[in-house]
Amino acid sequence: MRRVAYLTGSHWRGGPVPLGELPAQDAPDFALLKPVAAARGISLEIRRWDAPDLADAGFEAAIVRSTWDYADRVSEFLDRLEALDHAGLRVLNPPSALRWNARKTYLQELGAKGAPVIPTIWADAADAALIGRAFDTFEAAELVVKPQLGAGSRDTIRLKRNGWSQEDLALAPRGAVMVQPFLPAIETAGERSLFYFGGAPAHAVRKLPAEGKWYANVAGARFERADASTGDRAAAEQVLALAPQGMLYARVDLVDGADGRPCLIELEAIEPYLFFAFAPEGARFFADALAAALG
Repeated sequence: MRRVAYLTGSHWRGGPVPLGELPAQDAPDFALLKPVAAARGISLEIRRWDAPDLADAGFEAAIVRSTWDYADRVSEFLDRLEALDHAGLRVLNPPSALRWNARKTYLQELGAKGAPVIPTIWADAADAALIGRAFDTFEAAELVVKPQLGAGSRDTIRLKRNGWSQEDLALAPRGAVMVQPFLPAIETAGERSLFYFGGAPAHAVRKLPAEGKWYANVAGARFERADASTGDRAAAEQVLALAPQGMLYARVDLVDGADGRPCLIELEAIEPYLFFAFAPEGARFFADALAAALG
């Protein structure tokens, strides 16, 4: 058996993850993936990304999976994975791709290359002048303010043109921000996640917000398997062609823009949830891509 470390974190949603276990959300995916990987001669073993003995434990590679605590220690996380890679433990996705993906300014780079990104204003901080300028620039009824560095929609706020005040900005992200027009389709049609393993298309999932919410990263959100449309597939593959190459996995999150065409919300290359419970064959595609990557 070829031993591969399946990397997770020590905390998830504010609570500890016991050593040798996974966050509750990732455990079903791992249960589906582990046996199909074993059938291909690959033994997946759960390890924390910051375990001190990773480089010397005899693993052939390490897959970055449910490392959902990385955003609180992002510099340490990225430096650690680069050090492991330099020490001879192959990290998937490659640390260079993870560093590129960690700050959402990668969307600015993709947009400059022609990818269908949501129009965005980038700033070092959120203040009233920035918000007023963004409403005028986008001619938008509503705005979304997000941190440039973060995960899980944390510290993300939504503002209405005639219904916001300075006090609302107390809930805005601290530090560098990105400001975008709110796209109503996120509440109605939802967002679509398209999965690619080893560069090849796998399954797709539609994510709808929980009742009374407007994004799908909270309890009560609804998920369903979906067939990727021709337009979604074309947009996703355009994005991936412009992104760093050599990634084992990628999740492309799309939403309909004001003109009805798909726009990129995010390209998830660090720790995307893979939704194997909705598409069990995705585990086989992932295991095949991993086997091919190992050579």
